[in-house]
Amino acid sequence: MKIFLVRHGETDHNKNRIIMGHLPSPLNDLGRDQASVLAKELKFKGIQGIYSSDLVRAIETAEIISSELDLPVTYTSNLREHTIGDLDGKGVSEVLDELNSLKEFDDLMIEHNGELTKDFMDRVWNGFRNIVKENKEKESILIVTHGGCIRSVIAKILQASELVFDNLKQENCCINIIEYTEKDGKELFAINLVNDLCHFSQ
Repeated sequence: MKIFLVRHGETDHNKNRIIMGHLPSPLNDLGRDQASVLAKELKFKGIQGIYSSDLVRAIETAEIISSELDLPVTYTSNLREHTIGDLDGKGVSEVLDELNSLKEFDDLMIEHNGELTKDFMDRVWNGFRNIVKENKEKESILIVTHGGCIRSVIAKILQASELVFDNLKQENCCINIIEYTEKDGKELFAINLVNDLCHFSQ
């Protein structure tokens, strides 16, 4: 099975480098245009199911794609972005300044009631795997989610270091493709495409 894993379209918070976390941040005009271009790119990919984070920026992206593909969307909180608690809504530079004064990222999470890294990665991976298992007989499915979630899934598949996770670029409405198969009772994942933006240059 082929899994299309895409990030939501741009929001004003993205544009202004504000951390969104679980905030209800809608798409801006560019974000809606990006989602429309992405939808047209995905129309003839044999997608048979659409899943999405239940945060508004992902919902709006998924709805635009859903309309083009004429498929319903299933929403799940397991695909939500990482929240940093009461720092959601703060500027990236402000959060980085505070992070630099601490030894570990999870120290920041504890101090601001955020989600611990392991809890976030386990939540996303379990949600991703459940979707895959429910749809493994299909040709292709689409998952609309967030940059942190996509990095988390890819890092898990690659068994990658934190450095890879932190530096894996995920642009708005980019396409990632993961192939899923089963062999001798084992789940096998192969990453075929990462952060593809070719649909915007056509």
